Amino acid sequence: MRDGEAIEFVTESHPEPVRLTKDTRRKLVLASTCVKELTEETSIRGVIPEADQDDLTFEIQLTSGHKVSAPMPPQHMDTILQAFSGYRSGTRVFVQGIGRFNRTNRLLKFESIEYISILDPLDIPARLDEFHQLKDDWLDGYGLAPSHEGLTWLAEAFQQYYPDELPLPYLYPTEEGGIQAEWPLDDTEVSIEIDLKTQTGQWHALNLATREDEAQELHLGEASGWQWLIGRIQTLSGGAA
Repeated sequence: MRDGEAIEFVTESHPEPVRLTKDTRRKLVLASTCVKELTEETSIRGVIPEADQDDLTFEIQLTSGHKVSAPMPPQHMDTILQAFSGYRSGTRVFVQGIGRFNRTNRLLKFESIEYISILDPLDIPARLDEFHQLKDDWLDGYGLAPSHEGLTWLAEAFQQYYPDELPLPYLYPTEEGGIQAEWPLDDTEVSIEIDLKTQTGQWHALNLATREDEAQELHLGEASGWQWLIGRIQTLSGGAA
């Protein structure tokens, strides 16, 4: 069962459907003290520091430094070895498969790999995941660390609203604990400073030829804010969603 999926059960004694989700399944399984580990479908992003072609295994390293072992399916070997070769240059991968977790929800290893791909260097969830490691005073003794909840919200919002066809932004943490997104487009420099607490963004676009300046406050906690953002990026980049 994947995130967001659910199975509904209806009985004569309970007319209202009972929903079984990934979270409720985990709670039911772990309700037994005999269960020490469980398996479920999961996906992660990371780098590949190790690959063993004899044993057909490899390791994925998360931004926290935690390493997870996995089997190397023959159909994915070329992708895994390509990512392994690019480890020192920061090549990241997206891995999906069946993972084994302990009772504290820590991923121990992958039992099987269903899908793996090399990520764009600007991949938004991977970049935001890196910011989870920031601590207060990260900027030469200054700077607030972005909240984990805010980073999770922003990653999910980009995945939900932002089309794959449009150019990806460069992302940077700000001294105030927010996120700066920048799009260096052909004739225009675009940036948004995102406040993770209020879920608002300050849009700024500068036309390099005419020096025309555009500013707008966006409510990114609402679909309308993302629709406006996408429309402007579409127009300025000449892309189509």
